[in-house]
Amino acid sequence: MAVVIPVYFDYASSLCYIAWRIAAQLAAEVDVEFRWRPIHIAAQRPTWRPGGQIGGDSRTKIERVAQETAITLRIPKRWLDSRAALEGALFAEEYGCVPDYHREVFTAAYEREDDIGDRTVLVRAAAKAGLPIGRFMEFVATRRGAAPLARICEEAHQLGVAGYPTFLLGEFPLTGIQPVETMKLLVTRHIERMQAELQ
Repeated sequence: MAVVIPVYFDYASSLCYIAWRIAAQLAAEVDVEFRWRPIHIAAQRPTWRPGGQIGGDSRTKIERVAQETAITLRIPKRWLDSRAALEGALFAEEYGCVPDYHREVFTAAYEREDDIGDRTVLVRAAAKAGLPIGRFMEFVATRRGAAPLARICEEAHQLGVAGYPTFLLGEFPLTGIQPVETMKLLVTRHIERMQAELQ
């Protein structure tokens, strides 16, 4: 049985895209299930204002992590408005389409440089993920995901999550992302601890 590791993330974060790519590699090699927990960073940090320019230290950090992890991406020029996409992820969870939805939203943002804050782009991603578009649009338009998204944010706060992405390895929040071999070592050790506790 796969060990479940929660991952707190935001589609607006380039580092979370890198984390998603690394996690995909790990899931192919290790018996682990990553449970993606959406967080709207812009609601917590004024510096993440959608539409604000990504420059200076932020861009340098993303470029450094991309180089260290050997993950290529197109860094957006401005912070993306991810709120609707994050709420849409909760809808995708109801339909068991999270992996496909992640793929479409992340690749739209960081491989094609599409604006995921644009409803046309988001609906196209949802359709490619196999979601029922009418219900998806209604879910997003009526903000049915707002309250659950807020609860996940509070959950993360109580767990001591201070940055994104964060992989929750038991009670240990691992913030940020490392190269795949380092992540594999950390995840494998966590799995071994979990299995030892069950014996």
